[in-house]
Amino acid sequence: MSDKDKIDQLLVIMGVSGSGKSTISGLLSQMQNWPMVEGDDFHPAENRDKMSRGVPLCNADRMPWLSAISDHVNAADAGPIILACSALNEVVRGHLNQNVQRRCRWIYLQLPANILEERLLARKGHFMPVSLLQSQLAALEIPHDAIRINGEQDPAKICADILQNL
Repeated sequence: MSDKDKIDQLLVIMGVSGSGKSTISGLLSQMQNWPMVEGDDFHPAENRDKMSRGVPLCNADRMPWLSAISDHVNAADAGPIILACSALNEVVRGHLNQNVQRRCRWIYLQLPANILEERLLARKGHFMPVSLLQSQLAALEIPHDAIRINGEQDPAKICADILQNL
């Protein structure tokens, strides 16, 4: 990756809930000394409440969330940024592509549904219930230009695969 590419990139670690977006984004951030943005931190209270009740978000619900993420990323210093964000469909990705002043690179963490369910059942203190997994899988539109990564691997291996594919 050239220096110019590094400056202009937003690396979006994407996938459904339980795929490891936050874990991988955090580790990659630490390994490369690149800032990380946790997409979940930008959800308005209404979205968190809706999801915690098992109600899937619609695209209209996502717009204030995406605008807050875009504003935060655009205010950041030059250099690559890692974003942990589900980015499930083309509407979400289109919004980020149009509103973020960096080149978006999509890195899809791919896992089978049974592993995702196991991870969600084991997770404590998160607003996203396992009951929404099927709706997320149904809504998932994998971008044609995504870097697809086997999310079942060791986190260090996942990060190495991501860096190799950039």
